[in-house]
Amino acid sequence: MHSPERDTGPRVSFNLRAYHEQAQRVRHRVRRSSDVWLLLDQHAESPGVSERQVAALHEVAMAGRVRRSRYEKSEGLNAQQATRDMQAPVKAGVLTPVGRTKGRHYIADDRFPQDVLRGTRSRAPSPGVAEREGQALSVKRTDQA
Repeated sequence: MHSPERDTGPRVSFNLRAYHEQAQRVRHRVRRSSDVWLLLDQHAESPGVSERQVAALHEVAMAGRVRRSRYEKSEGLNAQQATRDMQAPVKAGVLTPVGRTKGRHYIADDRFPQDVLRGTRSRAPSPGVAEREGQALSVKRTDQA
């Protein structure tokens, strides 16, 4: 027997829409990350940037900063190698250190590729989120007789 109080249609519809929007956001993030990586790869071998350091620059472009420890782990380096790798872009004016010792991180400096930074700032808004904020999700119900 059909009972309108137990209708799961609105809940299923809401969940499917949420999953779809989440997948769109992830796809956009992956596409943006890939585009940034390709742009940075073009800048590899420029003064102060080796091919291996592109990973650190990618982190700065996507997250706004990078820590030596994170770069060390992501590239499988020891502490000395990671420290040397972070010093080269600093000397070249690509990155600038912020903080001291344990809290130190690196951010983009004047010589960081500006086309890459522009690419990360062009974020598409999440589809449909603004329209539904504060509104109830309405779903048409079709009663079967």
